[in-house]
Amino acid sequence: MSDVHPEPSLIYVVGRVGQGVRRELQTCLALALSVPDVTTLSVLRGRTGLSNAQLARRALITPQSMLEVLASLERRGFVVRRADAANARIMRAELPASGRRTLVRADAVIAQLEDELLAGISPERREQLRNALRSAMGELSARVRARAAARRSA
Repeated sequence: MSDVHPEPSLIYVVGRVGQGVRRELQTCLALALSVPDVTTLSVLRGRTGLSNAQLARRALITPQSMLEVLASLERRGFVVRRADAANARIMRAELPASGRRTLVRADAVIAQLEDELLAGISPERREQLRNALRSAMGELSARVRARAAARRSA
């Protein structure tokens, strides 16, 4: 019997790196922010006025979890939510100045962790890795959107 172990799948490796990064970020983010908090703030920096459902899809968490994240961010003044003009049941999230300042501090922590973790990888290889992972993120987002659309039409 051979003691040769197969190489772990890329999905497994990415998942383990993701878990480790989340753990490290949680330790490094002395801002009392969770990784979903930072993700939500980052999404809102790029696109303001999103609904809970839209934010949940972009953050790859459930709408129920996003409600908790938004409520916490709103209590701390990092997010403002307003009723949609066309449908008062839909709350649109915005990033006020306090949220932007907090995110800038988080960005510095994230950049330092990234530099430490990827110190042995050239800038060119980092860009290749970033592009490959963005492509995978796009595929995941498309799957989430497709499942949501299928649930709505069912």
